[in-house]
Amino acid sequence: MTDGAASRAGHATNYLRDGAVSRTLSTTLELAAMAVGFAQARLHILDEHHQYVLAAYGDADSVGLVVDRESTTCRAVVDSAEPLVIADATTATADPALVTPLTAAGLRTYVGVPLFSREHTAIGTLCLTDTDPKAVSGSDVTLLQKYARVVEEQLELQRDRTRLPDDTGLDDVAAALARGEIQPWFQAIVDPSDGTVQGFEALSRWIHPLHGPLTPAHFLPAVRATDIMLDIDLDILRAAATALHGQASTVGDDVLLHVNIEGGHLHRPARLARLLDAVRDAALPSERLCVEIIESTVGDDDNTLSALEALRSNGVHVVVDDLGRGWSSLSRLVHWSIDGFKLDASLTSSLGSPAVDHLLRGLIEHGRANGLMVIAEGIETPQQRDALVELGCPEAQGFLFQRPGPVPTIPPTL
Repeated sequence: MTDGAASRAGHATNYLRDGAVSRTLSTTLELAAMAVGFAQARLHILDEHHQYVLAAYGDADSVGLVVDRESTTCRAVVDSAEPLVIADATTATADPALVTPLTAAGLRTYVGVPLFSREHTAIGTLCLTDTDPKAVSGSDVTLLQKYARVVEEQLELQRDRTRLPDDTGLDDVAAALARGEIQPWFQAIVDPSDGTVQGFEALSRWIHPLHGPLTPAHFLPAVRATDIMLDIDLDILRAAATALHGQASTVGDDVLLHVNIEGGHLHRPARLARLLDAVRDAALPSERLCVEIIESTVGDDDNTLSALEALRSNGVHVVVDDLGRGWSSLSRLVHWSIDGFKLDASLTSSLGSPAVDHLLRGLIEHGRANGLMVIAEGIETPQQRDALVELGCPEAQGFLFQRPGPVPTIPPTL
């Protein structure tokens, strides 16, 4: 096994601890199987040597089963990190080593989609099987990939519940920041029509020595109302700018760097001054920096409006983040001094429905007419991408194009 495969296997073990399996997983498997008309569904985790059945629907006796990794069909899904469909194992031309486990179990049809860890490695499968041959469409696979994302979220919650301390607080986060454990991870922002990279968003991750990369939901709530929040935002800005500058030969020297800034900083002149100093000292020119601000975290007071003007007068682009999540004031798109906005995944998840498409078309046309960036977040399927192209949305971001990683890289062309 290669070093990369060994690393993936190590990440897989994070999901095999005692007490880590929730009953809700079997419910998700049942819904996935019913959605595409399959009799059985299983959640497999694969480490370096074995395949483990964590949960199952239609085959409850298989839960807890451990078999040799090399004797499984799912290993091909994990090794390639791509879905695998075998429409009829009795007539398939696939590798006999992949078909034999199915025929030996009296199974005819197989669909496996990969499950990814928070370290962005394939660690298992959502696996559906049936004793009868089934016609499996591309839309079926896409739907199962959506269910796989739900399973991943459930696995992450279980992993944290069984491994992370419940009392992680301000001092823990401050110490992690001082040790350099809170670092930027990058996700590409692309033109959905051709995949051309327009920029990268820097997302904060706590590279925990015991638990691996932790998302902001695990550590930012403890510090959000403190100056440590500003320290984190500024450290991410500086480190991300340095990293993107260092990758210029790979990703180009003109793409934008998007960084998240807590809206509360804009209310306080001293914090704004530190932010502007960090902008001036960054490894990238300010014209390549784009500050993303969650609209619901700031008010319409004079300090906020002055802060937005100050950022833009220093060459920084300002984007309203998460437009469409919760309460939003569309008047701010008109009256605030901004350079663009991001359409939240709560809206883009329903792309293709007439009501949502009509709303998004209006927002996209507003952006085009006023020279604003419009970025659709949470894009996970080709159907969502195609809908965005049809609507003329200029930029998009999501797992379909790239999962976050520790280095800014050009995603493969879709």
